[in-house]
Amino acid sequence: MKTKSNTAFSRRTFVAGALSACGTSLIHGAPSASAQSTPKKPTMYTHQDFYDNGEFNAGKAKQAYFDMMKRFGYPVWESFKGEQLWAIDFSLGDFMHAGMGGIFWINENHKGGGYLGHEIFLLPGQMIVEHAHVTCSTCPPKRESWLVRHGSIYSFSVQKTAKGFPEGVQIPESQRASATCNTAELISEGGVGSLNKAEAKHFMMAGPEGAIVTEFGTFHDNEGLRFSNPKVKF
Repeated sequence: MKTKSNTAFSRRTFVAGALSACGTSLIHGAPSASAQSTPKKPTMYTHQDFYDNGEFNAGKAKQAYFDMMKRFGYPVWESFKGEQLWAIDFSLGDFMHAGMGGIFWINENHKGGGYLGHEIFLLPGQMIVEHAHVTCSTCPPKRESWLVRHGSIYSFSVQKTAKGFPEGVQIPESQRASATCNTAELISEGGVGSLNKAEAKHFMMAGPEGAIVTEFGTFHDNEGLRFSNPKVKF
């Protein structure tokens, strides 16, 4: 079967590839609170800020991510202002709580092994919908790790013995009926986490300041992507 590379990668595959956010976190190397930068307070948005007559406005969503990048001191390169940066609400109509932005640096499939790298952008409290990466015809189950460059995330996973969620952390109401993760751990700025096991259901949710996360993973193909919420489309 013909494999896919970043040179022949469709926008749809780009978007789905972003759904590689975390499983259970193996936290290490996180700096102390005193070593972390203190960004300006995040902008407060409403549902109406991202929808025009009920239609998701990706341009307005991208602008919110640009504003967050500037707040964190993250470089906003000119190339980001084209199609390289994308934003989605998973066709769920709840971008404030279930959505994400991303930039794919690379997604290459090679005989004997492939690799992926991309940036994930999440507004405060924003969640990537629960999903899993399973074996498919073009690749084995995707494995992944991520570095929290700015802000913080909660890494949700399914554990045999549920550890629960940190105090005050809740799955957004629009996703509670479909989400199955029973454990969440905090990963702060400078911390690194990894998917707990192959084909595990997982997702990440940004902390109160939002998050910019760099993911390192194996090659991803839409064929191996599974969402817990049957209403998801992109």
